[in-house]
Amino acid sequence: MKRCKATLALLLGILALASVEANELLYIYAPDCAACQQFDAEVLPYYEKTDEARRLPIIKISLTDWQAGISAKSACQSQPVTVTPTFIALQNCKEQDRITGYSEEELFWMALHRIDASMAETASSISTNKP
Repeated sequence: MKRCKATLALLLGILALASVEANELLYIYAPDCAACQQFDAEVLPYYEKTDEARRLPIIKISLTDWQAGISAKSACQSQPVTVTPTFIALQNCKEQDRITGYSEEELFWMALHRIDASMAETASSISTNKP
């Protein structure tokens, strides 16, 4: 059974790398996490309607699945996740930045705007430097 799960995780990782979105925001959560529940109530219901969602679509992944390598995004290059919530900004399946924890909506949006601007600047400088 463990071998099947490992094989499945590997296949999911390969598929994830083959169909990588340029930019994504991974939301690593735990069902019993009070801060995650607060984020789910305050931000998640309308996140998809924002400009940020177009540039950084959110993907919700349980900490258990993340640590077990079950998520297709577990194959992406990122630092370990040990607390929830953790928001990982990926660009071409590589961690660019992260937000650890959640206390209030305003602080989340401030941090996300900083990450979004930084990633846009990086993307702009890469496209400018192409031959």
